[in-house]
Amino acid sequence: MSFSRLVLPHELWDVILDYLHLDRPVLRTAALVCRTWVPTTRFHLFADIVLSPKCVARAAGLNALLMSPHATLAPAVRRLALHGALVPVQLRNPGGAQHLTTLIGLVPALARLPRVKELELSDLPLVLLDGLKTVERLTLTGICAGAGLLRVVQAFPKIAQLTLEEVTAVPYRGGVSGIKTGVHTLTIRGSSLAFLGWLALAAPDVIALSIDTLISHELHFLAEYLCFLGATLQDLELAFFDTDPLDALALPRLLTPSTTLKTLRLHFVSAHEVRRFFAFGCQGPWPPAMRLEIAVEHLDDSLDELFGDWSIDVQVVLCS
Repeated sequence: MSFSRLVLPHELWDVILDYLHLDRPVLRTAALVCRTWVPTTRFHLFADIVLSPKCVARAAGLNALLMSPHATLAPAVRRLALHGALVPVQLRNPGGAQHLTTLIGLVPALARLPRVKELELSDLPLVLLDGLKTVERLTLTGICAGAGLLRVVQAFPKIAQLTLEEVTAVPYRGGVSGIKTGVHTLTIRGSSLAFLGWLALAAPDVIALSIDTLISHELHFLAEYLCFLGATLQDLELAFFDTDPLDALALPRLLTPSTTLKTLRLHFVSAHEVRRFFAFGCQGPWPPAMRLEIAVEHLDDSLDELFGDWSIDVQVVLCS
């Protein structure tokens, strides 16, 4: 089918194909039916690329496509997830000989992708750090966060959101100068907070901070980071690993440097956990313009009487 025979304008075909963005088999078929549909179908088919050492053949095939002088799919890739980029993989050449390489060694062309906005890594391949300059959202999983964290964040000049999952830490001991980055949203899941000293250097202007599985003996790391952030933080979201009433008593003092904090959101599983956490009370003093949100997964009874006489705005919300 040629473009001249299409009844509808190209823009309307694009709108129709956009509705099929989750139906990959139909998109692949559409790309074979009409050459005019290829750019739009490719935009959706190659938007998200996930590679791991388990998909060696797929990685090698992708590299061949990207290296082809006729390839036009690279601009379609907006999200790239590499799990185990530096893990050795075994290859066998046509003669039967075997040799080792790494996953990123199979796909060096990834470093030249021009429009990647979201990047997920479980290790730190330097070839990507030096190549991808369009990344705005970075997720690091299972790494050891230390001085290398500065190198990673500095490598992406457009980074705005940083997520750290299941990260171990090398505590900051001083002696390293800070860098200027655009990170304004920081999310930490299932990780030690001992690396927050490094983030004070790499992400000094965070506006929104979210931390889950927060444990009592690491609260001092958070306190030091909040002191460094000072008046930039506006939204803070916390989920404690254990609902210790002493942590509730420590919250107002912890938030003293955060004079511009607008929202503190605390996550709990049940109303019983909320009552246990605030068993000793916790009425401030809080940052002057702060709203406290109590997010509960299973709200089996009312909590109005618990916060009725508090001096700040408290909202109890049901979350999934």
